Amino acid sequence: MSEPHPRGMDPAGVNNVMGLNIPRNEQGLIRVFSISRPPEELTNEIEENGKSSVAASLLGRDLPEGEFELFAMSDLSGVGLSGYLAEGYAVPAEQIAQHRRKLDALDGYVLLIFSKAFNGEEVILTPGPDLTLIGTFGEAQPDMRSTPIDSEAAQAYSGTPRQTPATPPKGASGSALVVIGVVVLLGLVLWGLLG
Repeated sequence: MSEPHPRGMDPAGVNNVMGLNIPRNEQGLIRVFSISRPPEELTNEIEENGKSSVAASLLGRDLPEGEFELFAMSDLSGVGLSGYLAEGYAVPAEQIAQHRRKLDALDGYVLLIFSKAFNGEEVILTPGPDLTLIGTFGEAQPDMRSTPIDSEAAQAYSGTPRQTPATPPKGASGSALVVIGVVVLLGLVLWGLLG
């Protein structure tokens, strides 16, 4: 018997009670939905209302411009959706391999939604009946590991330590300047009064 998924979710992140759960601060994921509407109908609706409006009506929520794609599969002829995800968004080959047949068998329109569309907020999506989640894919992340630097100069506290900080010179030069300044000021005041 398989382990239950957290908070009543299936492996695709679908909350069986309320919808599709988007966790707080999610980054780098692409959700692919197929759209179960006749392509001609959807083409007309996009021409009349625009892609943002159509995507919002399908999803039940506004999406920021540039954080989703809505397009006809016929636009990807020769590449296919699996190739588009691999080449256009650097989705790793092992993720694509698990869903390749399903992705490339789609026709009509698809909707891609990127993590940035949710501004780091936790969201529960309730897609309309015309949307079917095909899969959630992660964009390849750059390798941020670095090799350690073995140079002695790169070691912490490798400079010449100073035991005591340098002290400012002591003497009468500071107080002498103040006395001279006061004398000059008094001279100017007297000159102004007598002159």
